[in-house]
Amino acid sequence: MDIVAANYDKHNKIWSGPKIAPLHNIEHHSVGRILYGQMRTHPKNILLIDDDDDRTVTNQEALTWGIRIALFLKGRRMRHDDIVGIAARNTTYLTSVALGCFFNCTPFHGVNPCYQEDALSHCFRITKPSVIFCDGHDYEKIRNATKSFKADIYTISEHIEGVPSILELLEPNPKEHFYQPEKLTLGADQTVCIMCSSGTTGLPKAVTISAHKLMFENPVLTSEDIIYTSTALDWMSGLMITLFNIYMCCTRVITRQPFTPEHFIELVKKYKITNVTISPVQAVALRECPLFTTENVSTIKLLNCGGGYISKQTLAQIQNTLPRSMICFGYGLTEAGGVSGYFGLERGNSVGKLVPNIRLRIVDDSGRNLGPNESGEIWVNYPYHWAGYYGNPIETQRIYDSLGWFHTGDLGYMDEDGFLYVKDRKKDILKYQGLHFWPGEIENVVRELTEVLDCCVVGIYDERFGEVPGALVVKKKGGNVTAEHIVNHVKTRLPEQQKQLHNGVYFVDSLPHNNNGKILKREARDIFKKLMKEKQTLDR
Repeated sequence: MDIVAANYDKHNKIWSGPKIAPLHNIEHHSVGRILYGQMRTHPKNILLIDDDDDRTVTNQEALTWGIRIALFLKGRRMRHDDIVGIAARNTTYLTSVALGCFFNCTPFHGVNPCYQEDALSHCFRITKPSVIFCDGHDYEKIRNATKSFKADIYTISEHIEGVPSILELLEPNPKEHFYQPEKLTLGADQTVCIMCSSGTTGLPKAVTISAHKLMFENPVLTSEDIIYTSTALDWMSGLMITLFNIYMCCTRVITRQPFTPEHFIELVKKYKITNVTISPVQAVALRECPLFTTENVSTIKLLNCGGGYISKQTLAQIQNTLPRSMICFGYGLTEAGGVSGYFGLERGNSVGKLVPNIRLRIVDDSGRNLGPNESGEIWVNYPYHWAGYYGNPIETQRIYDSLGWFHTGDLGYMDEDGFLYVKDRKKDILKYQGLHFWPGEIENVVRELTEVLDCCVVGIYDERFGEVPGALVVKKKGGNVTAEHIVNHVKTRLPEQQKQLHNGVYFVDSLPHNNNGKILKREARDIFKKLMKEKQTLDR
């Protein structure tokens, strides 16, 4: 059976992925119980290689630490309706913290440790965790951010004298030898973790993730694979890689160092990494690195990319460097999960076919379902309930209707062969002289130029015209492309008046991204306005 085959109901205009029964009956086995069984079966397998500390961790070691953390949580009488906070990078004990939460069926809230204090405060005020695990480097920032409620903070690395440490929780416990993970209190719809929404246009929301939503099987991984991703437990890809790592009994290379293509290539060569998951921004940086050669990355069998836009040209160039590797790209939302994906560069800028057990509609502004090659908002439906944004029922109702359909806010269409195309964000639609335009459409045209590394189109409000488009552009090293050339290229490719770069082009060294590689539109607009003001001052 084709696991990405799409079915189309012509009468109701609804697409659906293939139906596949889960490997485990999650109603009777919690996430913790499933992972516990896998780790006990393969105790000597190397689970983690911590490159920074030059340390390896076996399944048995990580399992033992996870049990001790679970006993600590149980000793505090923490249950399914309590929250553990995690704001930490990939270090030796991070996986075991997640295991302890899964074993005790106590959800954790993963927040990016690189957030500024106000964003950390915003995120943790939503869930008010009574216990927070963080790196010593961020202890003061976390402590200041959580002053409004009482939380016990434990360092998970870079320990500080006088501050509670995870090492205190990893001492032997006589109860560990007979330990069994807790059962789900509320069944498969029970929240087992909380992720932050991407926050590209505002402050992050707390997205609940149920046991039902988490996957364990990975059709391309085996126990012999060496895997890598730079994301940690504050991002969906990091969570899923953690689960695959444990369940498939493969080995994961971790580092707390920020991603650079040079360091990544060094890790690939050193550990013979076979399976990697990177963001589009990281993929572009890798493509531009002189060290990214077929010889240097020959062990990579599969490269996954997702979390934002990436051009087909970039993917094709990466495929040329990895001729024997499979390139995968997918589309999904933290709130809804995976929506579509493909293996190989099958069809242009498509984001692939629907994943199993999902239904999809393309809907116009009046709520009418659209057919093939008709553009509208993408709505998706899964065969399980979503608990919504933690503590935010109004936003939950906005994105998730009473019939279980997620209103993604993304605009796109399905072609006649069941391939999905995403054009832009619905809420990013702008209006110039009463005519709508999508910044993403203009951005894609600008990225066609070989000397352009990346770009972001923003609309600057003018009471005479509405939102006037302009572009921030990052040139490739040594690139000679001019602002005039970019403006004319857009004019040639998109002749409509509302799609012209009336506010011009400004070149920048880099675009503002969040920690998971997505462009921060609000910050980009502020940068553009500042550059515009500086130019106006000089022109006077």
